[in-house]
Amino acid sequence: MGLWFTAQAIGLRAFLDFAHTVDFAAPPSIPPGVLHFIGLAILGFLLIGLMVMDWQTMILPDAFTLTGIAIGFFLVCIQAIFLGPGEGEVHLTKHSLHLTSPGGVTDHGNVFLTGPESLIFGRIAAICGAALLLLLIRWLYKAVRHREGMGLGDVKLIAMIAAFLGFWPAILSLFVGTLAAALYGALLLARGKAVATSKLAFGSFLCVGGLVAALYGNRLIDRYIALLR
Repeated sequence: MGLWFTAQAIGLRAFLDFAHTVDFAAPPSIPPGVLHFIGLAILGFLLIGLMVMDWQTMILPDAFTLTGIAIGFFLVCIQAIFLGPGEGEVHLTKHSLHLTSPGGVTDHGNVFLTGPESLIFGRIAAICGAALLLLLIRWLYKAVRHREGMGLGDVKLIAMIAAFLGFWPAILSLFVGTLAAALYGALLLARGKAVATSKLAFGSFLCVGGLVAALYGNRLIDRYIALLR
């Protein structure tokens, strides 16, 4: 936990030093940057605590996951307040020009969502989408194997990660967590310390994926998208 807070403090100091030397065109650029590091610090606190608790007790307390969802969404709402004019808007078309009279052109913009609306509604969609995805996986596993394979705590955990980071970083954390859990399970099977029906603290691995997504998520996602182009 100390290492995590130290890393965020170093990142925040570097950001403030950079902001001090660069003349930002939009003054509200600094508060969202500060909120970013505050959010990462809080997310790390929650994920590290949940990782240890799930590993020891197989329980992910609602006091952490549901409270984390509320905190993450609250930080997004604060970030929406500091968006600059036109920042983050979603348009129906990039260029919509209307000829009102000879020589007179009006650009109506066709704004679909303003910046704050796009940010807040997008994060709500991310939280619900990530939770529904894991609920679907949980339902399919139960339908095929006729037994519980994943607790609702994991669903709330992925929703909490989405509340802080967004949908695709949450999916990246799910991928990393699943891969780590599969490798650990294979190691236990190879050493004869587990059987096919043994339970794993999947939430702990999902927390590890969340920490990876928090630190490197955007870069990993950008590189993956670049590979597909």
